[in-house]
Amino acid sequence: MWRCAVLLSVCWVGLAAGQLGLYDDDPFSFHMDCGPNEYFHQCTHSCPPEQTCETRKIHVLCAEVVTPCIAKCICKEGYYRKTEGGECIPEEECGPACPENEEYTECANPCIDYSCAAMGSLKPNCTEPCVPGCVCKKDQFKQNEYYPCWPKCYCEELRDSPECV
Repeated sequence: MWRCAVLLSVCWVGLAAGQLGLYDDDPFSFHMDCGPNEYFHQCTHSCPPEQTCETRKIHVLCAEVVTPCIAKCICKEGYYRKTEGGECIPEEECGPACPENEEYTECANPCIDYSCAAMGSLKPNCTEPCVPGCVCKKDQFKQNEYYPCWPKCYCEELRDSPECV
């Protein structure tokens, strides 16, 4: 009985090692052809997610939960997915990156007040020309200039309004 248990354990360990690609000539080993600027990784996790051009400046905190391994192609260092699931391109081809809940525009209007108090209204007597930069996405505002953009219902001014409750 003891021999059968040991033999079965050895078989399971061998099978697991083969699935993880620890044996190159193992028939259970899994490999994938990757695109340009990618390499195959036997064990990736869903958190943190693979960064795209748009999300490369956003830092995701992951809980200390062990998620199952996913074998897939990932971008080489210095490369990011153009879009989620898209091709890997060098960072310089990505264009400017903005913080979470902001988007880049070639013509950011400096006369628009993105504070919660102003809710995107125009600053009085402002005649400054537009400039390239990041602005809050639609229905996102800042508590003050030091805060990130967040959904309008997080603003004290709208928190208890019927559309936010």
